[in-house]
Amino acid sequence: MRDTGWRQWKGLVAGGLLAVLATGLFGTALATTGSQSVVADYNNIQVTLDGEIVQLVDANGAPVEPFAISGTTYLPVRAVANALGLNVGWDQETATVVLTRPESQRAIYITRTGKKYHYDSSCNGGTYWEVPYDTAIGFGLEPCEKCVLTA
Repeated sequence: MRDTGWRQWKGLVAGGLLAVLATGLFGTALATTGSQSVVADYNNIQVTLDGEIVQLVDANGAPVEPFAISGTTYLPVRAVANALGLNVGWDQETATVVLTRPESQRAIYITRTGKKYHYDSSCNGGTYWEVPYDTAIGFGLEPCEKCVLTA
C-alpha cells in the first residue's frame, strides 16, 4: 500500500516540477518579444575609453545617450561599436546585431611558403603564423577561397 502512495506522490511532484519548468520556459520565450512600458533614467551617463570620454553618436552622427532601467545601464550598440572601431550590421531575419572587426584588425594566418592568407589557423592542415593583415598584403598574398572568401 505504501509503495502505491509513494508512486502517486512522486508523480505529483514530477508533474508539478514539469508545470513550473514549462511555465518558466514559455514565460521566458514570451518575454523576449513584444513591448512593455519602462521608466528609463537619463542621468548624463558618460562612457570612457582609456580615460577619454567617448562621444556616442548614431549612424547619422546625431548624439545618443545611454540610459538606465532598474539599475541596469543600456548603451547604444552602434555608438559603442563605432567608438571601438568595429563594423556594425543588422540581420533582419534573425533580429541580430552583427559586430565584426575591420579586415585590417582580424587575425590573419600565413605559412612560410604559401600564396594565400587565412582566417582559420588550421585551414588545409598547415603550420601557420599569425601576422597583421598589412603584412599578409605586403607579401602579396591572396585570400584563401576556403576560409576567407566564405567567412
